[in-house]
Amino acid sequence: MIKTFMLLLAFTVTDPEGFEKDEKVHILSQHFNTEYECKEFVGTWEGLIRSRGLSSAQNMLADGYKISLTHIGCTMAPDLDNK
Repeated sequence: MIKTFMLLLAFTVTDPEGFEKDEKVHILSQHFNTEYECKEFVGTWEGLIRSRGLSSAQNMLADGYKISLTHIGCTMAPDLDNK
């Protein structure tokens, strides 16, 4: 199996009363053949990722909840076939 890397977006969620939830949301997106390619992508597109990624994730939440993007990075793709 060839190891691949994925773009990792990590978010925190704040409830309508203003309390940050304990749960964190991690979104894996876009595959890369090497960690270098992933990091280069992040370096080039971080501003757009922060704006569009944040708004896309915010649209997934119920009214009143707010999301904050806390991390953009790269991680190994999970092996979901062995689960």
